Amino acid sequence: MNTPRTASPQYRLLGIALLLLGTAPEAWAQGKIDAKLMQRYGGVLAPDCSNYMLPQLKYLGDSLVVQDAGKALLTGRNVKAVPTYFRGTAPPEFETALTSEVAGGEALVFVLYRNASGVFAAVEGGPKVMAMLPAALKGQRVRHCDPNRNRAPGTAAPIQIGPPDLLKDAKFKRAYVQALGPLAREPWLMTLDGPAPPVETVRVAGTEYQLVSVCKNHDCYDNSMVVLYAAASQKVVGKVFQRGRSTLIGAPPPPIAAELERLWKAAFRK
Repeated sequence: MNTPRTASPQYRLLGIALLLLGTAPEAWAQGKIDAKLMQRYGGVLAPDCSNYMLPQLKYLGDSLVVQDAGKALLTGRNVKAVPTYFRGTAPPEFETALTSEVAGGEALVFVLYRNASGVFAAVEGGPKVMAMLPAALKGQRVRHCDPNRNRAPGTAAPIQIGPPDLLKDAKFKRAYVQALGPLAREPWLMTLDGPAPPVETVRVAGTEYQLVSVCKNHDCYDNSMVVLYAAASQKVVGKVFQRGRSTLIGAPPPPIAAELERLWKAAFRK
């Protein structure tokens, strides 16, 4: 009898259970991380990458995590890639499946797809796993939040700049120093050479901004900042956090101030 084109999730999960039983324990060491898989798929996938309080999927190398409201609902250990997850002919765009085991022994699976828009994941699992899944993730594919993971293999990486590079832009520096006011006397705020991700482009309240998130060298928890720079209007707004005290710079209106607070928490208080 021919294998069906796509087996039902129940049959696929049964196959995963048998695979778990037949795999040597040392191959499933909890701390073992596949560097190539992490490079290709590691990070966060979500319906809305701009809000960490909404449902997210995370591949952290040694675990698969389903998160909602900023908290982990499900954590799967013993992660393994199963490129033959569908056994017969796989559906279009399928690349591989990352399988794992949650407490109690049920499977939690991220089924990974790739198309011209990037990397996507759908969640499958046992009955208890699926019952705990947020509605926004049930039967849906969610996109990777990292543009480097989403770009097609073999294509050039997009040019990225860090906060110190942005200071080389005279227009930004002038608006930034003006927004800082007395805080411009703080050396770490004027060099922006502390730990920081690349500058991102985000849209807030209908306006496009460059997002800068940076903290002080060797003192990230107590000294950090997020800044939004609208190049079109040469406007800088931000939140500076120093030793327990928050200061808004650039006089942001209340909706932008609320977004700055959310961005700061996402960057420095996860």
